[in-house]
Amino acid sequence: MKTDLTIARRFALAVGACLVAACAGGAGGRVTPQATDRDSRPGQRGVTEPEATIVSTRDPSVEPRIAMLRGLLPLASLGVDTFLLRHPLFDGRGVLIGILDSGVDPGVPGLTSTTTGQPKVLDLRDFSGEGRIELVPLDRHSADTVIIGGRAVVGVSRIARLASRPYYGGTLRELPLGKVPESDLNGNGTGFDEFSVLVARSSSGWFAVTDTDRDGSFEDERPIRDYGEGRETFSLPPSAMSRRQGPTTIAVNLTEDENGPVLDFVFDNSSHGTHVAGVAAGHNLFGVEGFNGVAPGAQILGVKISNNARGGMSVTGSMLRGMNYAADYAQRRNLPLVLNLSFGVGNELEGAAGIDSLVNEFALKHPNVLFVISAGNDGPGVSTVGFPGTAHYALSVCGLFPGTYASLFRVGSGPLPDDMAGFSARGGEAAKPDVCAPGYAFSVVPQWKSGEEIQAGTSFAAPQISGLAALLQSALMERGRRARAIDLTRALSNTATRPEGTTVLDAGAGIPNAAAAYRWLMASHQAGVYSVRALPSGGNTSTGSAAYRRSGLASSADTLQRFEVTSVAGQPAARLLLRPDADWLHAPPVVEPAGEPAVITLRYDAGRLVEPGLHVGTVSAVSATDTMAGASFELVNTVVVPYDLDRAFVGESSLRVGGTDRYFFRVPDGAGGLEVTLSSRAPVQGAELHLFEPSGQPHRGRRSRIMGVDDPRSVSMLVRAEDLVPGVYEAVVLASPAEGISYTLEAELPPLDVIQVDDGPITLVRNRSDTPVRADVTARTVGIVATRRAAASGSQAYTLRVEQPGWANELEVDVALPSEYWNRLTDFGVTVFDTLGSKLTDSPQNYAFGRQVIALDSLSYDGDLVIELLPAYAHLEPETSWEGGLRVSFTLPDHLELVNTDSVAPVREIAPGEVVMFRFSLGTQELSIPIGFDLLVEVGARGSEGPLSVRRGSVRLAAPLPGS
Repeated sequence: MKTDLTIARRFALAVGACLVAACAGGAGGRVTPQATDRDSRPGQRGVTEPEATIVSTRDPSVEPRIAMLRGLLPLASLGVDTFLLRHPLFDGRGVLIGILDSGVDPGVPGLTSTTTGQPKVLDLRDFSGEGRIELVPLDRHSADTVIIGGRAVVGVSRIARLASRPYYGGTLRELPLGKVPESDLNGNGTGFDEFSVLVARSSSGWFAVTDTDRDGSFEDERPIRDYGEGRETFSLPPSAMSRRQGPTTIAVNLTEDENGPVLDFVFDNSSHGTHVAGVAAGHNLFGVEGFNGVAPGAQILGVKISNNARGGMSVTGSMLRGMNYAADYAQRRNLPLVLNLSFGVGNELEGAAGIDSLVNEFALKHPNVLFVISAGNDGPGVSTVGFPGTAHYALSVCGLFPGTYASLFRVGSGPLPDDMAGFSARGGEAAKPDVCAPGYAFSVVPQWKSGEEIQAGTSFAAPQISGLAALLQSALMERGRRARAIDLTRALSNTATRPEGTTVLDAGAGIPNAAAAYRWLMASHQAGVYSVRALPSGGNTSTGSAAYRRSGLASSADTLQRFEVTSVAGQPAARLLLRPDADWLHAPPVVEPAGEPAVITLRYDAGRLVEPGLHVGTVSAVSATDTMAGASFELVNTVVVPYDLDRAFVGESSLRVGGTDRYFFRVPDGAGGLEVTLSSRAPVQGAELHLFEPSGQPHRGRRSRIMGVDDPRSVSMLVRAEDLVPGVYEAVVLASPAEGISYTLEAELPPLDVIQVDDGPITLVRNRSDTPVRADVTARTVGIVATRRAAASGSQAYTLRVEQPGWANELEVDVALPSEYWNRLTDFGVTVFDTLGSKLTDSPQNYAFGRQVIALDSLSYDGDLVIELLPAYAHLEPETSWEGGLRVSFTLPDHLELVNTDSVAPVREIAPGEVVMFRFSLGTQELSIPIGFDLLVEVGARGSEGPLSVRRGSVRLAAPLPGS
C-alpha cells in the first residue's frame, strides 16, 4: 500500500487536474482545490502544546453524482455494470471480502449496509499495534475518582453501576499516531491531545469508556464493547472552534490475557483501507443511490495490518496473523471468503521472499479462499512485481489506465480503450501479474480525508478483482454451488483479454470479463492446481515461476530451458497439450504431470534472439480432454538482448498516446557512471523517462524525469559512480496519456571514471577509453555525511539522533540491508521524528537498498532529528538480531567549489588506462559541522566528449574548519 504514495499519487493528481477542467464544463460538477495537509506544530524547540488551528472543510474532489455518471469508479472495464443489470441478485451477497489494509472506517456513507440491508462491515481487527493502549490496574482515589496517567477523572460511580472492580486505565495519545490530520483523531487541528480510558468487565464482558471530550469525567461517556459483539463505534468530538467535516470513527478490540484485558482502538488514519473497501463492495457510496462498488451485496471484514505512524508499514507477523484470523472467522460462519491485500514491497529476487512462501502455504491450506494481491507500483520496468504479489497461488493484479480517465485528457475523442498504467509493475522472474483491472478509482474516504477520493495504484485495481470474484461466487451460490480459489482464478484468467500491444509481463492474461468468467464457471471446467518452477539453466538464474535471462543468452549453446511442474492438489493425472506462442520457442507436444514432478524442456532458437530488446514467449498447457477450458498453467520465458555501450547509443522512434518503448543497456563493472537522455523531436510533447537497475529496482538516484515538467524538450538521468550497479539497465520511454511523441534516446558511458574520493581531499581519475582524453576535473563541497552500522535485537528499532544544521536544505538517508535478510521481511520502516516523538516524515523502504530524500523546509521544524529504522518480519517470531548500513547526509542549497592545489592541472590529457591523482583545497569555507559528520565532497570528471563521471565521498578534516 505504501507504494501508492509516490508515483501513483502523482498520476492521480494529474488526473485530478484534468477533472477540474472536465467537470467544470458542461457536466455542471463542482470541483474544489485539494488542501495541503501540514503538521500544525511550530518548529521552535521546547514547544509541547501548540495553539489549535482551524482545519478547513473540504468538498469531494468531484461531486459524487458526477463521478458516478462519468464512470470514475470504472465498473464497465470488467463488464460489472452490464453483468449486474442482467443478474441483480449476483451482487456478492453471502460472500465475505477480507480487507487486509490500514483499517476500514465503518461510518462513511457507503460502508454501512449491503443491498439486502445487512451490516456491511462484520468485524474490525487491529494486528498492527498502532491503537494498543497500555493498561494498568487502577486504585480508587475517592468514591468517584481515579487517577489515569496523572490526571484525575471523575464519574467512576457510574462505572460501578455497570461493573465491579478491578478497573484498568490507560491513555489514548494522538502524538504517536503520525502527522496531522492522520493523528488528529478529534479533528481539532492539533495532534497533541490525550484521552483517558477506563476498562472494566460487566456480566456481558469487557467494555471501554473514553473521556472523549477531555472534560475529566466519565459521567457523560458511553461504554463501548468489542466491535465483534455489537458493531459499536464512537468518535472524539472536536472543539467548538473546529469547522472540520468529521472526526475519525473508532472501534474497540477487547481481548484478555493472563494479565487482564487487552485493548486496541481500531481506526483508519490512512484512508487507504476505506477507499479499497469502497471499491470492492461499497453500496450507495456517498449516500448516492445506485453508486456502488463492484460487489455491493458482499460484506466486509476489516483487518488492520499496517501502522500509519510508521508510514503505512506492516509490523512483524501482522500479515500472517491477519490472514489467519480472516480465514478462521469465515470458516466459523461458513462464509466464502475473498482476501484482498493491496500491499507490496520490492523484490530482490522474485519468488524468494518468505512471505510468498507463507501465502502459498495459506492458499494450499485454505483452497476455497481466493487471495488477491496488488502487483505493485514500481513499473513500467520489467521484473518489478513486489512481494507477496509474486506468491505462486495468489492472484496478482496489475493496473490499467481506464478509458474513462483517458477521455479526460483527450476531450472529444469518443470512447477510448483501457491501456496499461505506467506505474503498474511488470513481471520477469515470476510469471506475474495474473490479471489486470483499472488502477484508478473514485471511492469513499474518511471524512477528514475529503478531497482525495480519486486514488491511483494497483492497490485500487486489486479490490476490483476481489469484488468481481465475490460476484462470481455469489452467482454460483444462487445455483447451490461454491467455487474453489483455483476455479475463480482460472475463470478470470482464461476469459481475460490482453490490452493491445502488451505482453504477459505487462498484463498477465489481461482484463477479465464478468459475464465470460461466469459462463466459464457454469460450464463446469475442471481446473487443476499446479506448481511451476523454472530451473537454473544457462543465462537463467531465476528459480521463480518464470525463466528470465536479463543479460541475454549465456552463449550460442544456451538454448535449453527446463521447468519443473508438479500437481499439488491430488487431482488425477491429466494429458496436457503444450502450445508455444513465439517462433523462437519450441516445446514437446504433450506432458502428463501426475504425483511426481514433471520436467518440461523447452528449446530456444538462438538465431531469432539477436535483435536488441525484450523477447517474451509463453507455452500454454491445455487439457487434451477440455481444450475450451483454457490454460491449466503457463511457462513464461523472457530473454533480454541488451545494447553494449562500447560506443554511445542513439535511437529515434515514435510512440502512440500512452505508449511504451523499452531499451536495455549493458553496463560493465568499473564504469564511471551512465547518462540517458530523452529529447522530443517536436515542440510541446509530454513523455516520461524511467530508469531501472539490473535487479529491476528503480534507479536509486531518481526513478524518473518528466518532459514538460522537469524540462520542456529534453530530460536526462545521470547515474553517479558510487550508485552504479554493474549489469543490464533498462530505460523506458512512456508517452503522455494526452498525446504521442517523436523522440531521440541517447545512452552513453563516460570515458573517465572517478574511482576514489578520499581525505585531503584527493581524487583518482582513470581513463577507461582506448584513446587519450582531455580531462576537466572539478570538486565541490555538497554537504556533510555520517555513516553508521545500524543493528538491534529481534524486531527492535535502531534510532539515531542527529543535529540538523541550519544551513541544510535536504536530508538524505541511505539504508543498505543484505539481500538475503530482505527476503525475511514484509517491511522496513525509515521514519524521521522530532525529539518529542512527533513524526515529521516517513517512507518505508522498498528494496534492500533504499534512499530517502527529504526537503527540510517541508518539515516545519528546525530542532534535532531522530531517525528510526524498524524491521517487520514475515513470521510471527522475529530474527534474533538484524544489522545494516546507514548513511545520513545533509546537503547545501548552494555547493561550495573547491580549488585545485596540486601541480597536476585540473585540465590535462590522460592516456588510455592511466590513473591520475588530483588534489583540492578546502579553502576558507565557513560551515558548521555537527559532531560525528564529515564533509561530503563531489568530484566530476568530464572528457572532451562523452558524459560527466560524478562520484561523492566523505572527507575527514585534519583540523576543524572555521565555524565548526
